[in-house]
Amino acid sequence: MGSTAEQPTDAEENPLAKLRAWQRFHVRLTGLYGGTVLLCLLLIGLIFYKSGVDAEIQGLQQRLLAMVTSLASSIDGERLTRIPLEATDPTAFHLAIRERFAEVAKLDPDVESIYVLRPTREPTKLRFLVDYVKTGEAGKPGEEYDATDIPVMIKGFSAPAVEQEPYTDEFGTTLSGYAPIFDSAGKSIGIVGADVQATRLQLLERQVRQVVLLVFGIAVLLVGLVSLAVAHSVRTPLTRIINATAAVARGNYNTLIDLPRKDEFGLMGQHFNSMVAGLKDREFIRETFGRYVSPEVANAVLNTDKMPQLGGEERVVSVLFSDLRGYSTLAERLPPVAVVEMMNQYLTEMHALIDKYHGCVIEFMGDAILAVFGAPYYQPDHSENALRCAMEMRDHLVELNEKWSHSGLARYWKGKELDRWGARIGIHTGPVVAGNVGSPTRFKYTVIGDTVNVASRLETLNKELNTDILLSDDVYAHLPEDLLLHIKSRGPHQVKGREQSVNVYSVEPLHGAKIIKFSK
Repeated sequence: MGSTAEQPTDAEENPLAKLRAWQRFHVRLTGLYGGTVLLCLLLIGLIFYKSGVDAEIQGLQQRLLAMVTSLASSIDGERLTRIPLEATDPTAFHLAIRERFAEVAKLDPDVESIYVLRPTREPTKLRFLVDYVKTGEAGKPGEEYDATDIPVMIKGFSAPAVEQEPYTDEFGTTLSGYAPIFDSAGKSIGIVGADVQATRLQLLERQVRQVVLLVFGIAVLLVGLVSLAVAHSVRTPLTRIINATAAVARGNYNTLIDLPRKDEFGLMGQHFNSMVAGLKDREFIRETFGRYVSPEVANAVLNTDKMPQLGGEERVVSVLFSDLRGYSTLAERLPPVAVVEMMNQYLTEMHALIDKYHGCVIEFMGDAILAVFGAPYYQPDHSENALRCAMEMRDHLVELNEKWSHSGLARYWKGKELDRWGARIGIHTGPVVAGNVGSPTRFKYTVIGDTVNVASRLETLNKELNTDILLSDDVYAHLPEDLLLHIKSRGPHQVKGREQSVNVYSVEPLHGAKIIKFSK
């Protein structure tokens, strides 16, 4: 699919190097989706854990309630009332109850203890009647038991009750339930309590934790693998696109992205290639257009979203008019190939200097050059730029003569009424109308006004004064001190097309370079 996106060289800054790991799109995408999935799994695990534990607790509570209710109903309340609270000696009644509790505890391995407690005059002070304990020391008949911190036990005297949550101490995790014992009159005379070891609850909690952790671990692994695949699927095209855009930003319009994918990235690659093709065409037009007009004019036209229109605006600018001495005569005698070769070299050098000083070449007229400083873009120091450009044009022409002499091109004119080529330059500052002139279908950017005519007349006046650069007093008035030291007044002169005379000034070389003098 054509040229692919070039990779940044060591000398070039890699755009991706500016991003930290957490700023990368694929990392944030992976973190967002992966974190969401893991969070959901964690929440599901917590819900599963809680629901499982709650179900086990509810089942244990129901078993406890059924057990203590059944045991409480099996105790003869009338016989219980005949036994004093302080009695410490066990009777046959005590032994029968204890034997019954032992049988129940034997059938249910989770039962830790079963006991009967009787109320006293103090609501929270109870006394043991019977206490069966599988392991450990049992309470003795008549022994006091403080239930101040166990409100559910006190509640058990009025109705069956069970603790809502298991209680964990150094002996393990237990859950207790209580049921009242009534006499024949329906009065509560005691409670049956049972403590059940919540071993299955602990086992269930451990199993649920293991399952949740296992599922979570597998999910982390799968999310990691999927994230790597997604990251590769996203990072690779993004890297190509970033490298391609960086290459285009560096001016490489031969850059294309090869993304043969049937998704958004593939579509982006197609549009990117279309965009680059458009930019390449635009740059070609800009470069080609800039060869026919000034780059400033080309940029002004191409950088606007409006079609250029006929007309212009008034501006104060500096106009530079330059012409080669004796060109018309020698062009008749030189071979056309030599004329074209020489002119191309000369105009190339001069154009580069005008660009250097932010001037705009309006037109090449054979060997003549018309340039403007201060349009199409405003320049506060256009008079100074125009003069400095003219002085450097003069110096470069001296160097070009040396170059032509060494290359052998000078053989075509040396000894034929001309030893060296020289240019006459006129500069004038004043108002012009700068804009598009022509017809609606064919026009060009130019400057029109008396300022252009005066610059042309000053260029011609160089013949009369035997000078190479002449400028008007309007230019002189805007020059800095370092340039004024090299300016020489030539007094007022009448120029063609003007009724009033113009004060003109010639320019001496800055560094003692020889000025090419012309004969009248």
